[in-house]
Amino acid sequence: MSLAEAAAAKLLTILRLAVLQLLSDQPSGSANDASLCEALNAMGHVVSRDRMRELLFWLSAQGALHVLDLRMSSGIIVSTLTERGHDIARGRSRIAGVAAVESDEV
Repeated sequence: MSLAEAAAAKLLTILRLAVLQLLSDQPSGSANDASLCEALNAMGHVVSRDRMRELLFWLSAQGALHVLDLRMSSGIIVSTLTERGHDIARGRSRIAGVAAVESDEV
């Protein structure tokens, strides 16, 4: 794996954790893909809506969140954190492909 590929893979794990943490910070544990995309962009991560949707569907496949696809009616995807996703976001659980929570973040 080249240095660029390794950096891209590491960034992907960080983005996944950031999505889980953003959802965990919401009182309802839910947010739509547009607001999550804006939040990541505000944090300095340039993420397209398409890329955000890839992140959400991957996290859903891992059981970290539920996805409600409303693209046909309203053009958005709503994601809701699962208990597993909340545990990962807070550093109480780990899954491969999601960055570990730094000890000072917990």
